[in-house]
Amino acid sequence: MTANSTTKVDAASRRRIRPLSGVRGRVVLTVLLVTAVLYSLLGSIGFLYIADSGRDAIRERVTNVLDQLEATLRSSGTVSIATPDGVTAIATTADAQPLISNDDVVVRRTITVGSTSVLLIGSASQARLTESLHSLYRGLWIGVPLGVLLTSAIAGLATRRALRPVSVITELAATIEAGDSAGRVPVPDTDDEIEHLARTVNEMLDRIEAGRVAQRQFTSDAAHELRTPLMALQGEIELAVRAPTAADDAFLARIGALGDRLARRVDDLVLLSTLDEQPPLRLADVDVLGLVRTEAAMMPNRGDADGANPVIEIVGDPTSVTIDERLVSRALRNLLANACRHAEARVRVEVATVAGQLWVHVDDDGPGVAAEDREVILRRFGRLDEARAADGGGAGLGLAIVASVVRAHGGEVVVADSDLGGARISIRLPDDRTA
Repeated sequence: MTANSTTKVDAASRRRIRPLSGVRGRVVLTVLLVTAVLYSLLGSIGFLYIADSGRDAIRERVTNVLDQLEATLRSSGTVSIATPDGVTAIATTADAQPLISNDDVVVRRTITVGSTSVLLIGSASQARLTESLHSLYRGLWIGVPLGVLLTSAIAGLATRRALRPVSVITELAATIEAGDSAGRVPVPDTDDEIEHLARTVNEMLDRIEAGRVAQRQFTSDAAHELRTPLMALQGEIELAVRAPTAADDAFLARIGALGDRLARRVDDLVLLSTLDEQPPLRLADVDVLGLVRTEAAMMPNRGDADGANPVIEIVGDPTSVTIDERLVSRALRNLLANACRHAEARVRVEVATVAGQLWVHVDDDGPGVAAEDREVILRRFGRLDEARAADGGGAGLGLAIVASVVRAHGGEVVVADSDLGGARISIRLPDDRTA
């Protein structure tokens, strides 16, 4: 049995041993306490209400009998009445009151007959009411706990049914192994938190799957890009070993160029990997126009036959924004290198502020970029067919680094046609101070 299987068995055993643990247990316990208090309170209120209503009914019956006694006393001189339901009424003087049980409900009334003051006393036993209340009290002792248990059982079943999708999500998450995120959670059509949770989990799994595919593609492309200069370097070394001669300048130049190319590939890959981790930016107020001029001054020759450089024209006003100077410098360097590589004779850089957003437009008079390829060139290793030659450009990482740096600052990259005849690649850098 594997460790994963043992873990799943242990988890299943815990669920069987502790069926009321977790959310379900807390819900049942809460319902148990609330219903116990509620039933007890309602039972007490009902008990007191019934007791008071019973005494009021007896008192009203005694009052009616006293009315009858008063009427008969005035008409025929009758001084006592006893009814079949146990009510007794007598007429007496104030100093000759009869003995009455403490368990009786008593109503007294004083009237004047002729010139004589007469005390009317009516009484009725509440033994039947007391017995009924005792029966009700015993019924409450049985009914309240049964009601509490029944309500809690229903709450437990309802909670278990409501949390069933959560159990499915938990079991699916437990079955997802490293590198396998193809499973998806069934989404109930309940329009509640459970449905939202299921959709969120599926979206998370989609992102994991997309990241896994992208990582696999990135690894494959990176291995290919690193393998090419390594194989070239290995070929030069093997050739030198097979035909040992004094190292000439051309051989050393080729080795140096291959080493530089390999170092640039590694540096680009490390930078992209770092940007994927979303590190905190080292923000500072920087003059972007000054950065553009610094990077433009460092642009090397294109290596054309005539050794000519494209003319780099820089326009705009000094504009200070809050950015990570190191990363933005790298992005500007890549933009200028890309424009110089494809320009015929002219590159123009414009720094402008529009609605509080800083824009850097880099135009060239080269062949331009077709509309269907404008998103491709911003992807990693997204070189166009004519730029795939090893000596014609980079590894397709330069503009991908630009896009990653700009996204890290909350900006955007836009590729369009230039009025110079080639391509215009623009980056927007929002000022963090006005965010």
